[in-house]
Amino acid sequence: MRCFLNKIWQRKWILRSIVQSVFFNFYYLPFKQAIKLPILLYKPKFIKLQGKIIISSPNISTGMIKLGLNIVPIYPNNGIIIENKGIIEFKGKCAIGNNSALSTGEKGILTIGDKTVATAGLKIVCFHSISIGEKTSIGWDCTFMDTDFHKMTKLDGSYTKGYGAIKIGNCNWFGTKCHILKRTETPDYCTVSATTLLNKKYDIPPYSVIGGNPATQVATGLYRNVEDDVIEYK
Repeated sequence: MRCFLNKIWQRKWILRSIVQSVFFNFYYLPFKQAIKLPILLYKPKFIKLQGKIIISSPNISTGMIKLGLNIVPIYPNNGIIIENKGIIEFKGKCAIGNNSALSTGEKGILTIGDKTVATAGLKIVCFHSISIGEKTSIGWDCTFMDTDFHKMTKLDGSYTKGYGAIKIGNCNWFGTKCHILKRTETPDYCTVSATTLLNKKYDIPPYSVIGGNPATQVATGLYRNVEDDVIEYK
């Protein structure tokens, strides 16, 4: 009995926003998916609920997608902001932590790969196309933004485009406070150092480390194994 009660207590956060979670699932998903409550929300703030939410995984289970969960206690425990006018596709399991926000424009297509985890302070602004590969780990306060929200006028009277697709490879790891801007493309098994600015296609081999402002390759032959990465402090 004590073990059962401990499990209930550890999952008490689910009750905090169960009404919003039920509404969100049945609002966006087919009944056969929604009935399983695959998306669990914590303290959500809905700005716009338009567009579409798609779960393309063949295996649907309760709570496979958790949005707003208080993962990092030193950040505000204020859940997640959702503004959806476009398409958000989850390809499998996903966890996005507290103090985060997802915003898609009417033509925005956001694709999040299976087993993607973002700890806290994630901001995604997708008004064109953002694709995040599977098993991606995203540290605190990272921003993905595929638009400038404006264009620039050239001296000949023409204009810059002002937006561009973002394509993140599989098994990428982003350190804290990275800024991923339009036209960014990364290979599989790419590690991005803290406070890095990315703004182009990086033609580098897998298992590379990039860092800086703007980013350059700083190392090779490294990757983060999330199943065996515990530091032993001495």
